[in-house]
Amino acid sequence: TQEYIEFIPIFLSKIENDGVSNDTLNISKWITNYFKEYCLEKNIECIDMEVISIFYKKRFGYNIDEPNCNVQISIRRPLLILMEYYNTGTYSKSYKKGHELLIPNCYSELYSKLKLEYINKSNLSDGRKKRKSIITGKFLIYLNDKKLTNIKNITINDVSEYIELIKSKYASESIRTIKGILRETLNWLYFENEINFTGNQVFPIINKNNNKKILTTYTEEEIEKILNMIDINSRNGKCRYAILSLLVYYGLRCSDIINLKFENIDFEKGYIRLVQQKTKNELSLPLIDEVKLSLIDYIKNERHNNQDAEYIFTTLKAPYTRIHTSCTIYQIVTKAMNDANIDYKNKKHGPHTLRHSLATNMLKDNIPLEDISSILGHENTSTTNIYITKDTTHLKELTLEI
Repeated sequence: TQEYIEFIPIFLSKIENDGVSNDTLNISKWITNYFKEYCLEKNIECIDMEVISIFYKKRFGYNIDEPNCNVQISIRRPLLILMEYYNTGTYSKSYKKGHELLIPNCYSELYSKLKLEYINKSNLSDGRKKRKSIITGKFLIYLNDKKLTNIKNITINDVSEYIELIKSKYASESIRTIKGILRETLNWLYFENEINFTGNQVFPIINKNNNKKILTTYTEEEIEKILNMIDINSRNGKCRYAILSLLVYYGLRCSDIINLKFENIDFEKGYIRLVQQKTKNELSLPLIDEVKLSLIDYIKNERHNNQDAEYIFTTLKAPYTRIHTSCTIYQIVTKAMNDANIDYKNKKHGPHTLRHSLATNMLKDNIPLEDISSILGHENTSTTNIYITKDTTHLKELTLEI
């Protein structure tokens, strides 16, 4: 607690220098000092996440992992980023529901071992490693809630009951992903002699849903309207427009945009060349003016200097670093659609829908499937076919007169 008290002014100075708003600074001052008084009142000697969780529960009446309104998110954020800054020397921009897991003490050592020796050593992207960590962590929390505090005592039935419990919370495709990750994790635990059954025994077959859904697309007119509604002179307008240009004209995946580096773009020779994060295949695209000019405008006139200097896109809020998650891009697309009054009720409206739209609209413009496949970075046209939802114009040409 004494260390915490001494660290408060250091932390407040840090976030002030990072350019947070006055409101955020004032909330941070209030909550950090309020927690200080709480610790002194309760004679707390050692502060950890459990102490902080109890503080929020007793003083504000909600679970730190499940804030349900913006006020609760704002109140909890200062202590979370203070603890992260104290332990790592940096901090995240936001903490979203479900992403910060409080692993029970009985499983904290096992969870650390899983992450260090199994998950982090796997040949996966950072995003997939994080997803695997979250799914594994939630399963361990479930076991603790069920009073199973020793991993050696769990049975196949316990795993099956967990899947039945979460079926109503997730889509079928998400359940399939969870099963796959748990199967791999349980196999690893078995070979480490932590449990006495394998993941393959629990999930011998994980069926894939072969019912192909009609994917969401937007018309060329709607796409143009979305782009035109971006005010490049507004705060972060140039960044939003540059990112949307990459989505609209190239159909780039979010993972490729947030990992885009200056070395991937040759402005003089006019090309973008990168290794796709998902497939690890190289993608080479001509740098068209619509994208080139928006990138130059952003880089020269709006981009914030930051510690991740090699990456093109930086966060929209302090502290300025590279963008680490696709959530930022999802928010940019949603805001642009709202500003353009695009009706997406009962439709998906994330960045990937712009990729689907590009493929479908190019086909309507009589661009060969092979060329569409090349632009999207697919190895073969069979993958591209999945992205093309409907082409009523050409279907009408195939109909027979009766």
